[in-house]
Amino acid sequence: LRRVRPTTILNVESSKEGITNEISSEPSSDIPVPVHRAEGLCAVYKPLDWTSNDVVSYIRGMLERDARNRGAKLAKRRSKSKTKKVKVGHGGTLDPLATGVLVLGIGSGTKDLQSYLSGSKKYSAGAQLGFETATLDMEQGKENAVKTAPSDHVTYAMIEGIIQQFTGDIMQKPPIFSAIKKDGKRLYEQARAGKTEEDIEIEARKVTIHNLQYSKEDQNGRGLPCFGIDVECGGGTYIRSLIRDIGYALDSCATMTSLERTQQGQFTLDVAIPREDWSADNIYAAVQRTNSIFNTLDEGNDVED
Repeated sequence: LRRVRPTTILNVESSKEGITNEISSEPSSDIPVPVHRAEGLCAVYKPLDWTSNDVVSYIRGMLERDARNRGAKLAKRRSKSKTKKVKVGHGGTLDPLATGVLVLGIGSGTKDLQSYLSGSKKYSAGAQLGFETATLDMEQGKENAVKTAPSDHVTYAMIEGIIQQFTGDIMQKPPIFSAIKKDGKRLYEQARAGKTEEDIEIEARKVTIHNLQYSKEDQNGRGLPCFGIDVECGGGTYIRSLIRDIGYALDSCATMTSLERTQQGQFTLDVAIPREDWSADNIYAAVQRTNSIFNTLDEGNDVED
């Protein structure tokens, strides 16, 4: 992972003053105002019912307003102008019904997001046996289940007995309602057009489950037919599909009822900025903290070398 350095100008007013003192012949109005106060990575807590792109768009708009308020000149978002733009991206999609850690790249930090797409992540999820929806989550509600099966026979001992077969490298078929492309079209687009899994012939892919633990209650404290799982996995893993396959292994079926990403890379829940605290000041402060940590790690590696 490339270490993103803090921008040299983080406080516009103090920077202007310092430059003006050094070069008194140059008026301060000629000093370009930086588009970003800091560049790098941070994490926010994605709220329920927001898409990951909703978050990116909101944060970008907020930072654009901050840049204009500071006097920075910005090009329009889709303009081909060489004038700089506020850059914001995310490091791995969370579905609208999922919550939790969403890593953001600000400015040059967007170049580092690819490693987060493929890197390790941790999740806490709730599941319910006995029914399966088309989306494998509660988006369409239990009343719109496409499959039902008995679950009264399932015991905690049975879950404990099969859970470890889903660790390590496993083959997993992605949900039909996912952004994966097949024949040039995203699966969810084909599903909404009326195609089925059999029509599309979705192929299983190898994914890695580093650690998998189950709990006797879901996030709402409900026991069987509900239960919870904590997962550490590699990129490309669908927790919805994992819960579906656990249901099949128990001679039943299952649907994911909740999902929270608890960690992505070094970013954990305790550093993810909650929705009520989203502001330009807090975003840039978080980026600077991350840069400081990265710089300390780099210095430590230099000493070891």
